[in-house]
Amino acid sequence: MQGSGMILSLYVVNKSGGLIYQRNFSNSGKLVDTNDTLRLASVWHSLHAISAQLSPDYGCNGIELVEAETFDLHNFQTPTGIKFFAV
Repeated sequence: MQGSGMILSLYVVNKSGGLIYQRNFSNSGKLVDTNDTLRLASVWHSLHAISAQLSPDYGCNGIELVEAETFDLHNFQTPTGIKFFAV
């Protein structure tokens, strides 16, 4: 992750885009409510699937890393379609 190298949040999303597990590791006090967590997982699943289809590279599996000034989002996908993404 950018700067400090710590994981702020971990999400596990099934192959249908449903959130299976989410955990915050940050003590900053800024908690995302349940609805926003579900929405974030669903939107990330959709963006990942669309990017895999639109990529000009054959065999592309979608977005693997998003780098921003304040965080990095890493995505890992299993062969069964389950996605782990860490912020």
